[in-house]
Amino acid sequence: MPDITADLCHDVVRTSLTHLTGLVERTGRFTYAHKAGDTGEVLPGYNLLRHCGTLWFMCRAVSELPVQPDKTLIRAMTRAAAYIGKKLEPTPWAAPEHPSLALVSKGAVKVGGLGLALLALSEAARIPDLRDSLDDGLPFPLPETLAQMRQYALDEIDGDDFRHKRDFLTGAVLPFRSDYYTGEAIFGLLMAGPTTTDLTRATTALMTRGYGWAEQSHWMAYASCEAIERGVVSEGLGRDYLTGLVTSILTVTAYRDRRESTPIACRSEALSRILLLERGKPGFLDADLLARAKAHLERDLETQLDWYKDGQFWKGDTSDKVQIDYIQHNATGFLQWLRLNRT
Repeated sequence: MPDITADLCHDVVRTSLTHLTGLVERTGRFTYAHKAGDTGEVLPGYNLLRHCGTLWFMCRAVSELPVQPDKTLIRAMTRAAAYIGKKLEPTPWAAPEHPSLALVSKGAVKVGGLGLALLALSEAARIPDLRDSLDDGLPFPLPETLAQMRQYALDEIDGDDFRHKRDFLTGAVLPFRSDYYTGEAIFGLLMAGPTTTDLTRATTALMTRGYGWAEQSHWMAYASCEAIERGVVSEGLGRDYLTGLVTSILTVTAYRDRRESTPIACRSEALSRILLLERGKPGFLDADLLARAKAHLERDLETQLDWYKDGQFWKGDTSDKVQIDYIQHNATGFLQWLRLNRT
């Protein structure tokens, strides 16, 4: 197994960013999937949530490596952001005094998609050269667009959880539930603006009951770490929650048996984010648990390289399909490992 050095991580992240840049089409869509090593062999499908998550990674890579973005990169990210803007529509059923924007895909609105769009656009706004070009592709100037997107997600809080999916035209709540939308919504809301009483209450209740442990949700790892760092939840609750999540990932390891890159990568994201929180809060979690988490994370990152070459991560042992979210999740683990080990 290769050593997961800073140089290796930097190369993986930078090369993945370059590959994704080349996949952004004139319309702002990505070439969503292709055969490993052959971008000309395009595979079908598209997923708006994964589009948003991929743009979020690209913006993070620019900010955190850091990368001096050239015109090609800025144009690609501008087009990808504008594609999100095209999918934002005024919510027909919203109260006139609280207008909101829904992220619409195939006639439906998914609250997880709204969360990821909030992440992508708020992260894009941190890049000066990109920030100046965002407004042209959005329904309103960026601050108002983000405010109305947040309003949609906040309106979907239902007690101590979220409504996950609606029919766009009628507003009818659909029965679909995702293991990940709740974490995506909380995280996006926290990153794009202040908390509210309802958001604090729901986040506290979800973490208290250990939501996300069974799912080993990397999105809840992001959301809970952000909630802890912002003081949205108590440190005692945060410590108990993260201990439970890390313990689940360390002890229930069936995800490794699938021999697929992205299930492993999502656990790498969760563990590396939690270790980054610990770096800012020394002694927050048990030292032995942290040491085990770091060793577990390093082994998973090493394994992810089994399905990597030239900025591309493919599905796993049984498929050489490269998909934009495979690159996003895998490369993010290396980005966060780089931050952890940066002197």
